[in-house]
Amino acid sequence: MDTGPGNAARNMEIDRHLLEEATSGAPPTLRFYTWEPPAVSIGRFQRIETSVDMDACRRHGIDIVQRITGGRAVLHLRELTYTIASPADVPLFPSDILGTYRVIAEGLLKGLSNLGIAAEILSRSCKNVALVKRRSKDPACFSSPSWYEIVVNGRKIIGSAQRRVRGAFLQHGSILISYDHALEASVIPGGGSADGVACIEGELGRDVLLEEVKAAFRLGFAEALNASFDVIA
Repeated sequence: MDTGPGNAARNMEIDRHLLEEATSGAPPTLRFYTWEPPAVSIGRFQRIETSVDMDACRRHGIDIVQRITGGRAVLHLRELTYTIASPADVPLFPSDILGTYRVIAEGLLKGLSNLGIAAEILSRSCKNVALVKRRSKDPACFSSPSWYEIVVNGRKIIGSAQRRVRGAFLQHGSILISYDHALEASVIPGGGSADGVACIEGELGRDVLLEEVKAAFRLGFAEALNASFDVIA
């Protein structure tokens, strides 16, 4: 599914619907979307009052929404967001959370590779393993890498979160095309990591079209999962 640009409430409602459909046995679904207007999403266990500067969001015309997944606050600006929703017992994915993260991370890694970006999966054998513990309490998602997320030279470029309910899971994440650390710092208290975050345009040193990113990651997931996709209108 490519649902294009949507406001924060619509984007999260579609993800909730996809997870509910997966609990009823719907086939695995890959969704791409963007945010219009920009938004800050917070994890399901966070409090808006302490996680977001609401006055700054109003000044900048930025929506605020709570995700169905955990994790920390994310500023959704110029990015491609992906969602994968699936029953948990399909052969494409392992049955455990970290195993699913790992398989999806392979698709993300291949997507970046298709764009010409060399990245790595943050695992216990990765040379940047200390990043997970050192930044585990940071308030912004892109300041705090987690296991099986994607980093470029130690800097996080894709942030993901997962929810599992009633025999199904949903994982969604932000693929940064560009990054405005000053804006993130103004709307997420303690956010705006200028040296800990990478983005596609920064790595490639050129402007990148959204459709180019979509094509790279659509192919990346197909390669990693050894699967083909049927387009859903």
